[in-house]
Amino acid sequence: MMQSSQSLLQDLLPLLADGEYLPALDSLRDGLTRLRAESPLEEWRTFCAQTFSGKQFSQHPVSQLLKVGPLGSGCAGTAHGLIHEPLILDVIYGLGSVPCDLTSAANALRHWELALGFCASLRARHGLFMRELNDLGNIVSHPRVLAVGCGHLRDAAMALSLANMRGGELVAFDRDRACIDLIEREHEHPGLRTISGSLRDLTNDFMLGAFDFIYLPTLLDTLGDLRVSALLGSLLPLLKPHGRLLAANFSPDLMDAAYLEACLDWWPFYRGEEELAALLSPLSGKNLRGQVLFRDDSGGTVFLDLQAI
Repeated sequence: MMQSSQSLLQDLLPLLADGEYLPALDSLRDGLTRLRAESPLEEWRTFCAQTFSGKQFSQHPVSQLLKVGPLGSGCAGTAHGLIHEPLILDVIYGLGSVPCDLTSAANALRHWELALGFCASLRARHGLFMRELNDLGNIVSHPRVLAVGCGHLRDAAMALSLANMRGGELVAFDRDRACIDLIEREHEHPGLRTISGSLRDLTNDFMLGAFDFIYLPTLLDTLGDLRVSALLGSLLPLLKPHGRLLAANFSPDLMDAAYLEACLDWWPFYRGEEELAALLSPLSGKNLRGQVLFRDDSGGTVFLDLQAI
């Protein structure tokens, strides 16, 4: 694989020298996708660590190009360097202003990165959660909602302003105190309550009450199987009768996962329908009435929709 990697990066040099930045990025993405598909996981991980984390790559022209893009520059400026950082999600969702001093090349790179498969899948998630929350007040009177791993609470921002949410309550939980501080600055909804701490603090809070809708927009991507099963088992008892829990998880078929792992050094837990269904088998008798598993249009995200007894 090492020879293939050297050839992959070497082949980019003529394109970059001629200012053909987007064809160079297409070649990089396609080459990484091919190498990932051909390699055992541990060999692929070793390749990514050795090729994209060393001094040699930092001096390669494509490295300088990636640092200009919204994902590479954004991840470098966040606390943990992850694509799920709320600041990066804001960019992917198209929120906030675009820098007015972007060169034409930088603007083209911005559009190229934000069109990658995992970005499209994250936007599809965002849209689905927004629709669910916007419609909830038409289905349930005075709904109670719990957002677990809420980030900047972008999915619920519109719902908070709707008349059908009046008298309802939204509890926003995130482990990152900075996210909670931003939510408290941006929203003054009388039914909004914020909590920061550990997941254990959340599920052991006996004052939480019961909820009509619990949603987890990105958290499953970051947790191993045992922790996901335990978390779902702790959240299901918090649902009201016929309440719903909706969670999203990147699927093994996520497009451009190779770019995500190699160039952004982010390694989510991928799960398909069978893997997610297996995590539910220990939860029988824990307020679980039924389950539905479905995907977004790209197939990059699997949604887990659970209904309480």
